[in-house]
Amino acid sequence: MFETLSKAPGDKIPALMGEYAADPRSTKIDLGVGVYKDEKGVTPVMSAVRKAEQRILENEKTKTYLGIAGNKGFSAAVLDLALADSVDRSRVRIARAPGGTGSLWVLMQLINRAGPGATVWLSDPTWPNHNPIAENSGLKVEKYPYFDAETRGVKFAEMLATLDRLGRDDVVLLHGCCHNPTGANLTPDQWDKVAASLARTGALPFIDLAYLGFGDGLLEDAYGTRKVIASVPEALVAFSGSKNFGLYRERIGAAILIAKDAGPSRRDQFPAPQHHPWRLFATARSWCRDHPRHP
Repeated sequence: MFETLSKAPGDKIPALMGEYAADPRSTKIDLGVGVYKDEKGVTPVMSAVRKAEQRILENEKTKTYLGIAGNKGFSAAVLDLALADSVDRSRVRIARAPGGTGSLWVLMQLINRAGPGATVWLSDPTWPNHNPIAENSGLKVEKYPYFDAETRGVKFAEMLATLDRLGRDDVVLLHGCCHNPTGANLTPDQWDKVAASLARTGALPFIDLAYLGFGDGLLEDAYGTRKVIASVPEALVAFSGSKNFGLYRERIGAAILIAKDAGPSRRDQFPAPQHHPWRLFATARSWCRDHPRHP
């Protein structure tokens, strides 16, 4: 069976990492992966994370299964952080996923199940994994104009003109903040216009929120996501907590769905919170709030 498989194209990032390691210059900087590093080039374990790990280790009493949706405390912390009060929580469903990539995969599979063969519109350019995840989920892929190489900004007029032509069978994948790979971000005014366009056309917004807090601040970076969510009846958000707390190895992510109404399911059917490694994100966030002077 496996002789039918062919080798996947090489990933450019590991290749770049190899070139970086082989470069003898002391002034080199590795910008290949979105990972926080200190002045020594080390990705540290943040003090809040250490405290959270200690708390979990001291209080954990079971390794039993949680349930498909995951830890209730983690889910609540993510929704507070990403969405705040921008939407009625009775309309929200959230489930843990292995990192932002896992969240994207889960939600794209969900899109294809709800609307087989739907078209997902990606920014030009976008994170290299968006395209293969969409295609392997059975979705069609199109691109909307985004980056202007000359101005190093957003081709917003062209982008908005494309979005205005879409309809209810289209899904628009938006970078919530810190656009990957260009770093060219929408302004609040532009986010307002995008939200209005989506509300008018009925296209489904799908927000990849992987760098919340790494741009202009937690509140500022969340503006676009919250504005869009508040403007449309349905939306999807792929959330990653890897960057916020440097939890790259833990693969902290969540798949979020905002529906038109509460529906027959109830959020209180989620499993009760228990001590579990996935609770690290929520625990660390709580510790930061209680100890604001610590880094």
